[in-house]
Amino acid sequence: MRRLAMRVKAVKSLGQHFMVSCSLGEEVANLLKELCLGKCRSVFELGSGLGSLTLYLQYVSEYVIASEIDPRFLDTLRRALQGSLVDIAACDGVPLLGALREGVVVVSNTPYVISSRVLVALVRSKARGAVLVLQKDVAEKISAEPGSRNYGRISAFVQTFMKVSLGGSYPPKVFLPRPKVWSSVVVLERLRDWVDSYRGYEDFLRCLFNQRRRVIGKRLRECLGVELDTLTRELGEEFLRRRVFEVEPRTLLELYTKFGITLKT
Repeated sequence: MRRLAMRVKAVKSLGQHFMVSCSLGEEVANLLKELCLGKCRSVFELGSGLGSLTLYLQYVSEYVIASEIDPRFLDTLRRALQGSLVDIAACDGVPLLGALREGVVVVSNTPYVISSRVLVALVRSKARGAVLVLQKDVAEKISAEPGSRNYGRISAFVQTFMKVSLGGSYPPKVFLPRPKVWSSVVVLERLRDWVDSYRGYEDFLRCLFNQRRRVIGKRLRECLGVELDTLTRELGEEFLRRRVFEVEPRTLLELYTKFGITLKT
């Protein structure tokens, strides 16, 4: 794969960095087995590239759908995966996340340019979990604990619906072309199903975390238009004095559900 990756011109706008590390492929496969408690029944790979990760997935899953947006790689994928239980979808895989059936696990060496888009689509999907290779600082943000420096809107959004665990970290040399930053493996396990009534939740978090160090009481008044007397009666003065970045994801969802699905405009 390294020789093949060296001959291919990566498309910068697609964020292409091809995995050339056996250790990274093995870790993803092992974490996938742990997530599925054995062989996964169905895996959806987002962005298969040259198939270096797909080759590992076929051994830890009964069935794999590998999506790839770059048509240059389709013949290579078909040859490499001939005879295996892998179907190739020649398209942008992100929109397909919304069509996944319950129980599917998503795997991706995620292009850095679409990491946020992928995380949001994953949360809103029916996927039971995911094993992702992400930019290290993104991995640290989505796994950050309440009250920490990195805890922000994306941390709260993902952790509301997924348990986040960190795997190993890898230097740029495990990819070709080499990115400028380190990467980390992240495991997501479904905690809570996404339902239509949560559609405004991300906007609610965006409003709150726009001023993450302010007290939650003031931000709730400004974002939801709820009167202070109501907030004090329902939540208590002590809670209202907490800073936004100190509030746990589960509590944030409870606030959204309790005080109003409609944001103040």
